[in-house]
Amino acid sequence: MIPASPTGADVLVRSLYEMGVRVIFGMPGSHTVAIYDALHRHGGIRTILIRNEQAGSFAADGYARVTGKPGVICTTAGPGATNALTGIAEAWGDSTPVLLVTGQVNHDRLHLECGNYHEIDLEGILRPCTKYVGTAMSNAAIPAMVANAFAAMTHGRPRPAALVLPQDLMAMPAGEVPDFRMESSWMPELDLGAIARTVALLREARMPIILAGGGAVWADAGDEIRELAIRLDCAVMTTLNGKGIVDERSPIALGHARSARSRIALPLADVMLAVGCRFTEVFTGFRKLQVPKRLIQIDIDAGQIGMNYPAEIGVCADAKKYLRAILNALPGAKPNGWAEHLESIAAARLQRPEWLIDVLRANLPDDAVVFTDASEMAYRMHTDFPAYEPRSFFYPSNYIALGWGFPAAIGAAIALPDRVVVSFSGDGGFVMTCQELATAARYKLNLIAIVHNDSTYGAIKNLQRIRNESRYHDTELNNPDFVTLAQAFGVPGCRASDAQSFTLALQEALARGGPALIEVPDTWRYLRE
Repeated sequence: MIPASPTGADVLVRSLYEMGVRVIFGMPGSHTVAIYDALHRHGGIRTILIRNEQAGSFAADGYARVTGKPGVICTTAGPGATNALTGIAEAWGDSTPVLLVTGQVNHDRLHLECGNYHEIDLEGILRPCTKYVGTAMSNAAIPAMVANAFAAMTHGRPRPAALVLPQDLMAMPAGEVPDFRMESSWMPELDLGAIARTVALLREARMPIILAGGGAVWADAGDEIRELAIRLDCAVMTTLNGKGIVDERSPIALGHARSARSRIALPLADVMLAVGCRFTEVFTGFRKLQVPKRLIQIDIDAGQIGMNYPAEIGVCADAKKYLRAILNALPGAKPNGWAEHLESIAAARLQRPEWLIDVLRANLPDDAVVFTDASEMAYRMHTDFPAYEPRSFFYPSNYIALGWGFPAAIGAAIALPDRVVVSFSGDGGFVMTCQELATAARYKLNLIAIVHNDSTYGAIKNLQRIRNESRYHDTELNNPDFVTLAQAFGVPGCRASDAQSFTLALQEALARGGPALIEVPDTWRYLRE
């Protein structure tokens, strides 16, 4: 229960609750004990104890990606916040709304460098990778700061925000605090001229193609994408963050842009409609992706339009509203050239099918949620693991923080307790955040951690083979026994070395429920030969 004289921390917690926060990841520290005490008194926000702040910010990121709502991480001052910084930068790179709530030294000693412990300029550190960062210098300012942070995260392009809370203010009686409500979301007005030009170009196209990115998912434009593809009778390809916006079992779904289907289809296209896609270096294969010269680019961030590829028509708009306007203005379907190609395109697949990916997809429920860490096998999953719905396949697609996959999956498992969540990691990445096995066990999460163990930083070793004439340096790893490690944390573990044993291990983990770890020894040894 909130005391008769609420503290600054009580005001903070109440403001977060009013913004819809129901889960906070983190760990208490000396500068946030007042915040955790207020969370305890309030009782309406669940706290998830993690074992490292970096993993906590990854978990908040995973929570945001599957829910479409901001994820929240609470850390102590100084090293707590800087530990979380990598996760905040990851969320910045992939346009995910993650809120960092961090303690700070007393507000009257904040910029003096007088030797207070955990003393550092957090605003200066956090500003480059947040849309909004604010330090409370009075308790009366807290509601407005919380509202501003949520407005920044949820209006326009979603990205992280941070609130810096001096410890003395958190413990002080708040006094009179004004109410503050977040203003309604601003959206660009629809450009009727651009809509008319877009419709004309799509009608003129002989073989139009749609590229859906993460921005289309965050705009909840999946229905419009699918309806437009049917109306145009055209194929849809995606970025990693857009994967699953069209069921990849559909003949019109090409999957990721580097899939075998997309590689065949893209050179045939004469007009591309790109929705919520930034054409990043990673996505385009270092700008080698051959995008049709006639490009229509729709994005909520005007700065991204034409940034990497010139757009014949560039539109800053909410994707869902703009696509609906296109559909309303577009005449009936017009036959195009795709029909004669779609059957052969649908059958295409990259060489060397990987049994590990095939068995995983065959045994998981259709609505399973899969998080992949940076690893050689995960790169194959980008193209060869079919996603059946949006927000079901994830990868740290641009900043690419190693160790992200497992804790991000923990965030998803907290958000979606009734769905199967899987993390797929290489051995190098998993060791970076494996302490979160304790979190999976503590909360009995419905989460299967798959560790592909090749005892090396496989991606880097592959680069050394290609670029450095196989001069390998500091890429071989000495690993723990992952099965024994999982069991030490109270998580059932097993090892599977072929399709049959992997199938059995998956089925047993699914039937049992709760957390599990499956170690799979190297099955891609030819990379290092």
